[in-house]
Amino acid sequence: MNHDLGEPVTWQGRQWAVTAYGIEALDGMYHVPFSEIPAADDGSAPWLESLRRRYGTDRNDLDAALKVARGILSDAAASARV
Repeated sequence: MNHDLGEPVTWQGRQWAVTAYGIEALDGMYHVPFSEIPAADDGSAPWLESLRRRYGTDRNDLDAALKVARGILSDAAASARV
């Protein structure tokens, strides 16, 4: 079951998408706003480890979405410094 994702959709994998909101599960169960996505994988996001451990989570797809989202955040930070 898919839900309506936030627009625009920047990237969409098998289970996760990166949208204007942040990272969203395609089944509508989980939504992580950009404000909660850490800039680096430093273990400071408890939600991330919870999702990675959740039964049925495609970890590779989640990690790919996280990489795309971090790239967007990095680009936004670089633009803000200009």
